[in-house]
Amino acid sequence: MKQLEMTQNSTSSLVTKAFLSIATILLLLLSAHSSLFAGSANNSASQGVPNSFFHVASWAASHSPLADPIFTDATVSAGLHTTPGFTFGDPIWGDFDNDGDIDLFVDNHYEKGSYLYLNNGDGTFTDIRPLTGIRPAGDRHGSGWVDIDNHGDLDLSTIHGARGGQSLGIKQDELYLNLGNDQFTNIAPAAGVTNTFGRGRGVAVADYNNDGYADLLVGNFRTNLVLYKNNGNGTFTDVTQQAGLGRLQYTECVFADYNNDGFPDIFCVVSEGHTSPKDILFKNNGDGTFTNVTSQAGILPLASGRSIAWGDYDNDGDLDLFISRGTDNGSLKQTLYRNNGDGTFTDVTDQSGLGIIADNRAAAWGDFDNDGYLDLYVVNSGSDPVGKGANYLFKNNHDGTFTDVAASAGVDVLVANRGRGAAWGDYDNDGFLDLFVTNGEDQTQFTSGPQILFHNGGNGNTWLKIKLVGTTSNRQGLGAKVTIQIGETIQYREMNGATGHFLSQGAGPLHFGLGQATMVDQITVKWPSGLSQVLTNISANQEIAVTEGQ
Repeated sequence: MKQLEMTQNSTSSLVTKAFLSIATILLLLLSAHSSLFAGSANNSASQGVPNSFFHVASWAASHSPLADPIFTDATVSAGLHTTPGFTFGDPIWGDFDNDGDIDLFVDNHYEKGSYLYLNNGDGTFTDIRPLTGIRPAGDRHGSGWVDIDNHGDLDLSTIHGARGGQSLGIKQDELYLNLGNDQFTNIAPAAGVTNTFGRGRGVAVADYNNDGYADLLVGNFRTNLVLYKNNGNGTFTDVTQQAGLGRLQYTECVFADYNNDGFPDIFCVVSEGHTSPKDILFKNNGDGTFTNVTSQAGILPLASGRSIAWGDYDNDGDLDLFISRGTDNGSLKQTLYRNNGDGTFTDVTDQSGLGIIADNRAAAWGDFDNDGYLDLYVVNSGSDPVGKGANYLFKNNHDGTFTDVAASAGVDVLVANRGRGAAWGDYDNDGFLDLFVTNGEDQTQFTSGPQILFHNGGNGNTWLKIKLVGTTSNRQGLGAKVTIQIGETIQYREMNGATGHFLSQGAGPLHFGLGQATMVDQITVKWPSGLSQVLTNISANQEIAVTEGQ
């Protein structure tokens, strides 16, 4: 295990210190009291503090209350463009130059040139796209960071529309190979991933057959989606029909292993259009094929899904599912499914407090306050001629419910525009997730809008970030499952880029908030290859790299 970075946050409020002191005294008294009833036979053992005390004390420390972080607009100070733009899919974070700081790609659709923001490592960015070999513009929609050749650096996939269908048979998606030294070259034609007859919308990345190479799933509008299998030699093969995914017209798809069998499954929605197919869940059969299990899994026959976000919000070791919804002509109720752990889901939208009725776009899980529970950010798209309403930041209450704190946290984004994309990322490596939000809506009164970087001011909670490096498995570690344990409590993440997916997929280290804990007792990594690794006694407030088999 290689430590990449460590910083210590020593800030702690007097209230928190008082709480911990009182909790410790009470626990010691309870421990001593219980030993009196244990009988004389246990007197010698009761002279020390029982092991259970350390688990309880650890839990109490890691879940002590702290004030929520406040976000501030850092767009100008970070050197980002302040002119309005329009991102069709989410902006995507990813460390393409491997310097330990996450960079940012913003597609901007066809309104203007895309931005590739190089993180300077000092809280500022430089747009280097004009110098990189990446074309300035085009009918760009979704995008994704992916290491297609296992060389250890991120390549870039960009998905293109067909200008209303007029360029079908001519248009081409792009796949930019990372050459190093901030240079890229488009290899899509040679790689066989141009998607010429697809009105491209979204891209998802996973090693669906666990052969050690990342594959691509492209969502198309009113044309069939495409599954490209990576051949491991710089080329791909269209295996859509063989995989059982033929004749499906879905714009937004993601990979995630909902049943924990080691193979990434597929969930799809249609994020635009007046007549939408219903949400659909495909189980990966482990033999290169997929089976529609939507009904058996308890997924409701709903339509007009926008963004898909997989995350274990209740810390029970399996992925739950949030779907933002909306239409160009009206508002819909959002959806939260709790994973039952047996291959089925339960709709808990209303009891969770997430049953808002709105026209929403991007949604993303992230533990913004580092309290050990995933929170949820949702972008309000709004309507013409009014524009957008406030975005939502749903704080996890640790009991299966959520409370909107966007206004008090400073990320409600009340601008006269239409909301679009969002992505969490710790750009300054202080251990707290920052937020990049985009606005503007195609074919509305608000075609372009401001793009805003919100800096997370943090609190006294601790954190851990984990970068995965596959060897037998794909280099990115896509599909790997990570469980951390502190005392008797766990947190679970899957490296799938699906914690917040709106047509686009970012890449970055897994982030865990730890509350007030200073040590993680155990980290378990289950790789797609079948290998499991266990690390113990890992200090908080650092980023570590876990290399498969080392």
